[in-house]
Amino acid sequence: MNILFVIDFYKPHLGGVEKLFSSLTEKLVEKGDNITCITWRYDQNLAREEIINGTRVLRIWAPARMLFSLIALPKIIREARKADLIHTTTYSSAIGAWIAGKITKKKVVVSILEVWGNLWLRLPYIFWFEKRVFKLLEKWLFKLKFEKYIAISNFTEKSLKGIGIPAENITRIYNGIDYDLPKWKDPGLPFTFTYFGRAGSSKGLDLLIEAAERFTVIHPSIRFKFILSPQSQRIFKIITQQIKNGILENASQIFTRLPYPSLINELLQSNCIIIPSYCEGFGFTAAEASSMSIPIISSGMGSLPEVVSGRVITMNEYTSVALLNAMEAALNDQYEEIGLKKFTIDDFILNHISLYEKVVN
Repeated sequence: MNILFVIDFYKPHLGGVEKLFSSLTEKLVEKGDNITCITWRYDQNLAREEIINGTRVLRIWAPARMLFSLIALPKIIREARKADLIHTTTYSSAIGAWIAGKITKKKVVVSILEVWGNLWLRLPYIFWFEKRVFKLLEKWLFKLKFEKYIAISNFTEKSLKGIGIPAENITRIYNGIDYDLPKWKDPGLPFTFTYFGRAGSSKGLDLLIEAAERFTVIHPSIRFKFILSPQSQRIFKIITQQIKNGILENASQIFTRLPYPSLINELLQSNCIIIPSYCEGFGFTAAEASSMSIPIISSGMGSLPEVVSGRVITMNEYTSVALLNAMEAALNDQYEEIGLKKFTIDDFILNHISLYEKVVN
């Protein structure tokens, strides 16, 4: 098969989705398929075109992520004419891929990373007009008809059905993670809470900073680590300034752009991972921390109850007070034990290959 991927990020950008899609494309190449990936050239130092482990990667510059697929549209159409199938993801990439699919009469499958609806209006760090624009864009996007919708969790599948996507058009394929990671051992004192992931509006960092500041006053010996991926420079700057200019300045460390081995080492040197998200479509950080047996505080929102396992404390409501109470419980080792849940990369790849063959045939 000739498969065209249209996705916002690809190697060398670091992230769970990018890692998964590179694993998928490399397996398809190994199987004998021809793979082209059109992605955003978010850094002008990146090559416009290169071959990465057999995948032909075309990068298109755009001033903003949301404009990427529209600016890339001529290239997407040109490559789509040679493809048997187009695979894209929400949000911005899906627009250009859908238009190209209509023009070239090629089938398009879309991976749904999240469905937020009214949640857009509650998120911090976003201007009020952006919230409304993003909500309308999401609503409009889900009115477009794709050949198949890939839901990355049961929660996402339920959300798609709730907005009117027919069940027969939805395939649930969990994301996959690496289970060859080292296992956690209690690193001892000082007791350290860690957040790792995107510095994004949906990640609950506003709630975490508020609760952590109050917790530090009560327990001055406690430490916090913030391992942040700065996909939005504006939001990243706001969050880091909140941390540096407040009570947490002397009680926390901020890391960014850590090499993967360094990231794993920092996680292993943590006593508890905090996942305070407003919502998660899947929850890579939750699944990875669980696979390493690191204790977790979970907001319990979105798909997190499906994904977390091991030693877990789930917030009883979505407030800074509930997070503060959860941190107290973690300090006192009051975790719930949940059996390990596995989401393998092999299953992720095989389920996609099966879906592609059904769609193309």
